[in-house]
Amino acid sequence: MNEHSHNSGDIHELAPLYAVDALEPAERDAFEQHLADCPRCRAELAEYAEVTADLAAGTDSTPPPALRASVLSAVHGTRPLPAPRTEQPDPRTEQPDLQGEPAAVVSLDERRRRRGRRLLAAAAAAVLLPGIAVAGWTLGAQSEQRQQEQQAAQEQDRENRLLAAPDVSTHRVDVNGNPATLFVSREEDAALFVADSLPDPGEGREYQLWLLEGETPVPDTHFAGGDVSIWLGGDVARAGAVALTVEPAGGSSTPTFPLVAVAEI
Repeated sequence: MNEHSHNSGDIHELAPLYAVDALEPAERDAFEQHLADCPRCRAELAEYAEVTADLAAGTDSTPPPALRASVLSAVHGTRPLPAPRTEQPDPRTEQPDLQGEPAAVVSLDERRRRRGRRLLAAAAAAVLLPGIAVAGWTLGAQSEQRQQEQQAAQEQDRENRLLAAPDVSTHRVDVNGNPATLFVSREEDAALFVADSLPDPGEGREYQLWLLEGETPVPDTHFAGGDVSIWLGGDVARAGAVALTVEPAGGSSTPTFPLVAVAEI
């Protein structure tokens, strides 16, 4: 068999079978000839190669035998085409040449062969495509994990710089009976508010920090209760104090009195 024995659609459908080494030698030769001039099939095989490489777990790049067996067993479960119906020839028409196959039978055999090949290719893709999806999900999960690790490292580095600053100051405050700590460095222009088990500020309400610049309260970050480690986002170097209030969820532009806590810095 060569490439010319397939129509254009058929030859493309051999890609999954080629990926799992499920082609007969003649079919493999025909597909490899086609592959040299088909970017579409080369791209598809590149995706399959990543999956089979992962499945091989660092071993030889040849797909593992279990993968090929899965494809073939999937095909064994497909329902075959019904047998062709035999019709009596019309005696009024010319009888077919019994020395050769009737054209209708040849056409049906070709359709059966092509359908069988499509089923086999579909089964191969059914095995490989979920692997591509899983591989993509795994890479995405690994990327997200790396981002989280980088963010944690950056956060730790920021805290280390603050605590190591020569002018760092520590301020203890009381939040409704719960101790909290404010770390401040003007050189780093940074302030960190830390507390454990802050009480719930109430339904539809949040805590909010304020930088007091002279007589002007400047709204800063807002947050819920519980364990918190919150960086202030404003210009700490210009502030003379930090205050804490309870505000409606989403924060306020002006503070709601009374102040829950205040620390001069």
